[in-house]
Amino acid sequence: MAAPSLITIRMPGLNLPEPGTERAAYTRSERVSVATLALVAALALKLISGDRSRHKLVVLDEAWALFASSQGRALLNRLVRLGRAFNATILLVSQRVEDLGELSQLVGVTLLFGQDSIRAAAAGIEEIGLDPEEGGLAQRVTEYRRGRCLMRDLDGRVGEVQVDALPELLAALDTTPGDGR
Repeated sequence: MAAPSLITIRMPGLNLPEPGTERAAYTRSERVSVATLALVAALALKLISGDRSRHKLVVLDEAWALFASSQGRALLNRLVRLGRAFNATILLVSQRVEDLGELSQLVGVTLLFGQDSIRAAAAGIEEIGLDPEEGGLAQRVTEYRRGRCLMRDLDGRVGEVQVDALPELLAALDTTPGDGR
């Protein structure tokens, strides 16, 4: 039996703790949610380790929840390090680029979309290797909307790009809370 072309796992009932919350302060619901997210990441690792002739794409939204624990960071580290060997692209989605921490050195391409504050924009700009003060760049990033972003490529080059996705793809990847799913 052939492997499915697309496996989507949605977990709308997760109650993830706020970033920076000490593990000891997690509620029962938050502990279960973080553990569930870790299990999904482990499943992704199992799925990508299959047929190396077939390219795989793993998208981990709310990746900060995995960065928040030592087990999650270890799993992400392994997933990111093994991704290329298993012919897989790993997309880590987080609201804050600084969530990457030490994994930022393993990330090949970074997309920095619009930020809601100069501080957040400056942190992201510094992470991709530019000076946020130069040419009002941090202010400009706070004004990005609808797919506009800074992109650092595999060779370390940075430029402004526009990302336009098909409406069907946007709908499939939408994680906006409260949309009835």
